[in-house]
Amino acid sequence: MTDSAPPAFDFSALVDRRGMASKKWAAAEQADLIPMWVADMDLPAPPAVQAALRTMAEHGMLGYGEVTEDLVLAFLRWCDRHYGWTPERDWLVWIPGVVPGMNVAIEAWLGHHEGLATHTPVYPPICQMGTIRGRPMQWLDTLGEQIDYAGPADTLAQALNPDTRALILCNPQNPTGHVYTREELEAIHQVAAERDLLVISDEIWSDLRLDDQHRHIPYVSLNQDAAQRSVTLLAPSKTFNIAGLCCAVAVIPNPQLRQQFRQQARGLLPDISYAGLIAAQAAWAEGDAWLAALRAHLNRNFDRLEVWLQEFPQLGYQRPQSTFLAWLDMRAWPQAETLAERFATAGVMVSDGAPFAAPGFVRLNLGCPEAQLEQALQRMGTVLEKD
Repeated sequence: MTDSAPPAFDFSALVDRRGMASKKWAAAEQADLIPMWVADMDLPAPPAVQAALRTMAEHGMLGYGEVTEDLVLAFLRWCDRHYGWTPERDWLVWIPGVVPGMNVAIEAWLGHHEGLATHTPVYPPICQMGTIRGRPMQWLDTLGEQIDYAGPADTLAQALNPDTRALILCNPQNPTGHVYTREELEAIHQVAAERDLLVISDEIWSDLRLDDQHRHIPYVSLNQDAAQRSVTLLAPSKTFNIAGLCCAVAVIPNPQLRQQFRQQARGLLPDISYAGLIAAQAAWAEGDAWLAALRAHLNRNFDRLEVWLQEFPQLGYQRPQSTFLAWLDMRAWPQAETLAERFATAGVMVSDGAPFAAPGFVRLNLGCPEAQLEQALQRMGTVLEKD
């Protein structure tokens, strides 16, 4: 049983995004398609964010922005309320996005022959990072039981290649929705300390926990040594559905690493969007009640998905601990690796598992009104019923 959303926030309206330059909905401009793929919710941003952006637009001046004291305070207070941890102000480097931040960190801190490692499955920008940055890349396969999130430190240490210099975490994990426990993070830190590894921690999903049992622990907050050999990347984009506004923050306690990061970013990363700065401040300062309501809505959508899955017991699934993403194991189904294509033919766009290093899986975005989810499940069901 899930709690009801507060009545002040309505997540039931179907909003037509066609004709609004939406990446998610571009393919639906000329076809009868329901996009349930990229991690962009079909739910309006919080009223406080909309009001702040409306005030900005009505002011009419849309020039360069800057990080204000109010924005910094909003972020620090959010960290305190939601993580029980507050970073130092001088640790913060404001950037236009988490993925650009990962790329900058790799270029700033790794030589060209030094390698990366990450748990897979993982979302494509991390999965492809070795190719993009021209570094050796090792996938630690949690599906094939090569490694486990909760595995002991010595198992992780033995799995790593000798040339590995950095470990990329995605916590909470995309696509599985796994929230790393303190014990798991401490095991990772033990290996990082023993092997002198840097840890690049993508924590963009940190606020979308689906229950109170799974508390998010920022990697940088583990201990002093973990803080000194890492960057933790945070953003309001997934939480408040403002990914198009491009605002994020890199938390880098080590002054040498921070200086190298800033130097590498100079002239390569654009300024943070003025609208992104305005939206981030409003979201972090006034978004708590809206987020609580969103979590309740997402839990109802997962409840509905699980009822639908009872009709197809061959499909593998675990309810995520965080995110609005369902990760479905279709490998027991006939021609599983073509299901994403067949779902699209039936009018539903999902994310194919292959770019996540997991052929035979699909990722389904549940960040939408219940009626949209219902229609998508009906269409997907028609495909599965034919096999």
